[in-house]
Amino acid sequence: MSPEQDAESGSRLQRHKQKRDLRAMMNFRVKKRPMLIACSAAVLILLVLHGSDRLCWKQWSIGWHILPLNLGELSEEATVFRTTRLPDDLPRHMATVGNGFLGHVVYADNIYVNGVYNGARGDSHRARVPSTCALRLAVDGHAAASSSYALDVGKGVFTETVDHEDFKLEYRIFAHRKHTKLLVCQVSAEAKKPGLVLLTKNNHGNLSVDFDIIKDVIKGATREQHLWTKVAEEIPGSEKKYLPPTLTDVYLVYDEVPERLELQQGHNSWTWITAIYIDEADAMEAYVEGHAMTPDVLYDSHVAGWREIWDTGRIDVEGDTKLAQIIYGCFYYLYSSLPTREDPKWSFYGLSPGSLSHGAEHHDYQGHIFWDQETWMYPPILMMQPQMSRLQLKIRLEHLQEALNKAQNYSYSGAMFPWESAYTGEDVCPWYPGSALEQHVTGDIAFAFWQYMHMNADKTFINSAEDLIMAIANFWESRALYNKTKERYEIHDVMGPDEWHYPVNNSCYTNTIAQISLRLPSDAFPDSPRLKQKWIDIADHMYVPFDAKRNYHPQHDGYDPDERDYKSKINSTIPEFMVKQADVVLLGFPLMQESDEVVRRNDLVIYEDVTSVTGPAMTWGMFAIAWLELRDYKKAAELLVMNQQYTVEPFKVWSETPGGGGAVNFITGMGGFLQTVIFGYGGFRIRSDKLDFEPVLPPGTTKLVLTHLDYKQGSFTFTVTKDVVSVSMLESGGQGFALYVYETEKYLTLKVGKPLHIPRVKTAIVHLGASKESILLSVLAGWL
Repeated sequence: MSPEQDAESGSRLQRHKQKRDLRAMMNFRVKKRPMLIACSAAVLILLVLHGSDRLCWKQWSIGWHILPLNLGELSEEATVFRTTRLPDDLPRHMATVGNGFLGHVVYADNIYVNGVYNGARGDSHRARVPSTCALRLAVDGHAAASSSYALDVGKGVFTETVDHEDFKLEYRIFAHRKHTKLLVCQVSAEAKKPGLVLLTKNNHGNLSVDFDIIKDVIKGATREQHLWTKVAEEIPGSEKKYLPPTLTDVYLVYDEVPERLELQQGHNSWTWITAIYIDEADAMEAYVEGHAMTPDVLYDSHVAGWREIWDTGRIDVEGDTKLAQIIYGCFYYLYSSLPTREDPKWSFYGLSPGSLSHGAEHHDYQGHIFWDQETWMYPPILMMQPQMSRLQLKIRLEHLQEALNKAQNYSYSGAMFPWESAYTGEDVCPWYPGSALEQHVTGDIAFAFWQYMHMNADKTFINSAEDLIMAIANFWESRALYNKTKERYEIHDVMGPDEWHYPVNNSCYTNTIAQISLRLPSDAFPDSPRLKQKWIDIADHMYVPFDAKRNYHPQHDGYDPDERDYKSKINSTIPEFMVKQADVVLLGFPLMQESDEVVRRNDLVIYEDVTSVTGPAMTWGMFAIAWLELRDYKKAAELLVMNQQYTVEPFKVWSETPGGGGAVNFITGMGGFLQTVIFGYGGFRIRSDKLDFEPVLPPGTTKLVLTHLDYKQGSFTFTVTKDVVSVSMLESGGQGFALYVYETEKYLTLKVGKPLHIPRVKTAIVHLGASKESILLSVLAGWL
């Protein structure tokens, strides 16, 4: 058969399939109408059973859920950050707007797009699209106006207000939460007398060095551009046929902002839209759709998009406004870097330490994806927004092939995920020791899948990860060395989370995360013929360093916290005993390894004394969680305050190191801080058969409320006061749930709309399986 005949045959087959599907649809409509009526009746019964007279539907990646409307207004005091003075270090410490596809530092000359990078390997960085609407406003001849600024994280909007006795100006900018291809800026002006002229200064910056301009056409007030990244991520000439094309097209359609605008006396307003996408037709369609909406509808739909996010995952505290603002700020910047739903044409490429709005060449880790995503940012998102957390894991599935190839390049088996990745999933770490030795990232990914599996009733997704989970176990099998003399397995030549010591043998953290990875296949796929008994044998006999004399865990072989005479290999000014960041303390949380209370305390005391006070932001949150476990609330409170020194005012931006240094906007640290709130003061622990919680109020607060925390398709609100915890099930997801109170050993049935009030003691939510309502739907689905 000729190619032409083959194509025609394929076309005929496609037309035949379309006709067949159409006939089947018509047949269903004619013959199954009684069944549809029965199904509709069943749904109505379910609504009654759920006991809510005001309900809405929310689509998740793991099913349809029934949610109550109106979960209360957001506190403006907690969600609006106001100031009359911008940060000194601009644009580093400036507020950002984003929606998971686009990210922008307010007033800066950059727009970044999820997954769009330029540069080969270690030089790969976020490709800068020049700003289209980074405006500063003034009125001609009126220089004495005063400005005020506000970042409203509840609405996802930044606003500047300019006041003068002759006029009032307002500029607001937002990355649309629902129409994610759009960046919108709106200006309104109240002129109190005629003849005023509005001046706009637009910070486009220089031409981007990251793109070639393929097309640049101006049609009236509209500009259309086709940009193409200049340098592919892989090494030129590499024979890796599995790699996708890595020169990326970006299409812009946007409104040109005039430099001068005549003001009419009274009210004036303008809306300028920028549409950006990787497909030309879709970019144009988004631009047209944006302009088809009135300015108010465009704005209101964006605000509604953010409200949906807050209604399905937020934390409020009462009694400490600063803490409340920091919590909302952390969630806002994380949510701004995450899409609400999956884009069928363009993958989500992961969370970088500097957020979606940062990542220029040689700055803020260049937008690369590290262990930070799974270990620091992922857990709070998993608890509050499971559909977003799933997208964080999905990119690891898409990049499995690159991990398999990296392992092969190092003569290992299975999958060895890169320390840093970007668009292709190839290793783009510019620092060889990190690239070769920080292998724990592979285990961190496995542990994230373990957490997802036990938080969500989403077997389909876990099944899709079988190859990845098995490949990670194979990797650790190939890394384990059997010490015949001591009858144990060891792992040599690695770097743990503490990057000031390498290469080391038997890193406590690395060996422990390897154990978890080796046991995961049996946990996830107990009946799989691919399981190996050797994985369990290695895990059971893996050596984790322990000093029985001092009753603590040395960080790795040869580590001595009392050795004060030697200097680090990394920097001659760093003593050998010093530790860069949390390492051994992670064994207790998040890895939840059982240990004697005395050992846990000794690990904390020893490593807090030797951990750098200028280390990265997430460290002190892990110490705080540990002290809360040991009920040393005073010590935990000191560390909570210490953690807040990484927050930069006035827009609650975070820096990697105290006082505004290092990478910004450091969402890694934000994730660690939120873990302190959720797993520390909330006391939550993910178990294989339940979700434990034992909350305590943060210092200086009178109430802690976690709204819409998700577990096994159910959604719950926890309200914590001094002596009482109230647990409300907002929706069941077709599952049954109960509270188990450890102290009384009693089970209390949870029902939608009927809160349970219990003393503030250790309790667990237990998943009882499918509810009667869910079984009824399953039967109906089978009948239909």
